[in-house]
Amino acid sequence: MQLARPAPALLRVGPGVRRSVRIVREGCAAVVCRSTSPENGGWRRAGRLRCSRNAFDRGRARLTVALDEPVRRYLEHALAAGAAPGAGSRLTMSGRIKVGAWLPFTAVEQLDGRSFTWRARVGRGRFAPLTVVDRFAGGVGSTEGSLFGRIRVFGAAGPDTARSAAGRAALEAIWTPAALLPERGVRWLAVNDEEIVATFDVPPERPDVHLRIDRHGAVRSASALRWGDAGQDAFGYIPCGCLAHAERRFGDVVVPGEVTVGWWFGTPRWAPFFKASIRSLESLASEGGSHPTRARS
Repeated sequence: MQLARPAPALLRVGPGVRRSVRIVREGCAAVVCRSTSPENGGWRRAGRLRCSRNAFDRGRARLTVALDEPVRRYLEHALAAGAAPGAGSRLTMSGRIKVGAWLPFTAVEQLDGRSFTWRARVGRGRFAPLTVVDRFAGGVGSTEGSLFGRIRVFGAAGPDTARSAAGRAALEAIWTPAALLPERGVRWLAVNDEEIVATFDVPPERPDVHLRIDRHGAVRSASALRWGDAGQDAFGYIPCGCLAHAERRFGDVVVPGEVTVGWWFGTPRWAPFFKASIRSLESLASEGGSHPTRARS
């Protein structure tokens, strides 16, 4: 890990003994780095200071107080006071996906706004022969489909797939709203009282995610320019997005619970290809645990 180098502080370790240290943020924790040379030219990781939910809330309040009111309205609606900082979400969902014809599916997805793994079973009734796995992490994306989990019927990878998947990862941050806090490197802009824009790095992309919200802060739609070739001969940026028909509360978070996703969002060429209902959501703890929650009306 490349450690930042803020100005050192002096920490009293014992009677009359002081050591030069640096405190470096790492998520919601602080990393203590001690000097390895008298000149403070080198530093080593010496420990980790966990923060409480109250400390996290105070930090979040300081970070969001300077944001425009519509942005604060969304974040305060999506994340309840006392919400634990996490490493992402694990969702279960069901719905219909357009693969030529509209087919029912069930899926489990783990995501953090910068990466995702989506595993789905596609087919009618209890007989769902097609398994689809979409992945994106660290700038690498892929999709694979197989029959009965054995016979590969389609697959894609490479730069175009990765760029498209990066856009999807950014859009799906609406299902893990802590990923959209300013401390995650997100730059916010309020276009007006009902439209806010989050810009952040999802290498190799840096998308602008447009959210339309209501007077309470609930998401009504999310969209971005996403790399793809839907309805055209070559890859390029296409408006892609979702309509949020309803929202659901899962413990400390409120997220869109019923969505329709499509290419050419906001244009006469609007082409939906995915309709889903979120059935459950688990907030993943930073240390690898989880906080399972069920929807509340």
